[in-house]
Amino acid sequence: MAMTLLVSLAAAQSAYAQDTAITGQPFMRAALTVMTFDYFATKCKQGRGFVAADSAKIEAWQTANGVNQIRVRMRDLDRYPSQQQEINQAFAQITEKVTSQNSNIDACAVALSISKLPDSQFATVSPQLLAQTSSPAKKPQRGAQRSVSTPVSVTSGANAKIAAQIDSFGFNSRPTIGIGGFVAIDIYPVVLFRNGDALTDVEGLSFPGGLEAHKRLKPDNWTRWRRQGGELQLAQKGGWKALPFRTTYPKLPDNFKLDGLFRSLSGTGTVAIGGSQSLAVWQDYRFSADGRVVRGNGAGGSAEAGDVAIATSNIAPNRRGRYRVQGMTLHITYDDGSRESRILITDPKDPKSAIWLDGVSYVRRKQ
Repeated sequence: MAMTLLVSLAAAQSAYAQDTAITGQPFMRAALTVMTFDYFATKCKQGRGFVAADSAKIEAWQTANGVNQIRVRMRDLDRYPSQQQEINQAFAQITEKVTSQNSNIDACAVALSISKLPDSQFATVSPQLLAQTSSPAKKPQRGAQRSVSTPVSVTSGANAKIAAQIDSFGFNSRPTIGIGGFVAIDIYPVVLFRNGDALTDVEGLSFPGGLEAHKRLKPDNWTRWRRQGGELQLAQKGGWKALPFRTTYPKLPDNFKLDGLFRSLSGTGTVAIGGSQSLAVWQDYRFSADGRVVRGNGAGGSAEAGDVAIATSNIAPNRRGRYRVQGMTLHITYDDGSRESRILITDPKDPKSAIWLDGVSYVRRKQ
């Protein structure tokens, strides 16, 4: 894994000019490394999260190598469209290569590996870069103290810019394999943009390279939409197709509150085809109107062989923290200091039946 990342980063970085400006090799290499780290760190926090020992190692790496300051300076790349496009394309190629070669990738392990790469030790390979990014005589730039768990891709500025382009969220359905191997129907959100574009994978909204980079990398997740004859329609290969639901939801107001227990349940197995194996995986969030949240998850399975029946289960410890809603993003800060950010979609007038986090549905359950 580390070798794949090292080779990919080195190949992408080799084209940059040898100078110390923001568009030169030292900073461009650092920016590309930080973007890639942030991408997988975000994926990690959306899953199992970093263990305490790894969090300490990452924090030490960031402090020693001025990572937060590099993030702040990366905002200036907006003034250089050509270089911004270069780095976005390199980032997209790297993440696509790593994920395509590892279908069951451990995002936490990848993020930790990136922080250990020789080229990630900016204090050693580019000490002049740290000198440029630190200015003790000046007032710290806004956002300079952001934590590792708040990557560039989910900053409030990027959030607001993307939210302004969205018309609303619609809903489509598709078959999926559920517990026991039975076919179930998955209802998932579709992002409807004001310019007529439609995004069928809402995780693309938080793509670190931006919407245009995501569209180039994953064009199959993009199409067009329209309202026609009272229907909401998406462009398909065979023409326009009506979505099964006419209801759309706008983005949520800031400081929107959730209240209740919401659970996502998935699984697989062979019961549906005459077998005896079944696996269920669940994850839930218990929100309180006062801004508190408790996250839990677990898994259980069963199987039979002759006269022997086996049942197993595993429940992870609950994680407690506080949450806030900013536009289309749910931000959670846990009591242990870790954080996560999810794209939140629900009915702003009545979020009592279901919510969607990064496109995954969580149904409200009884307390």
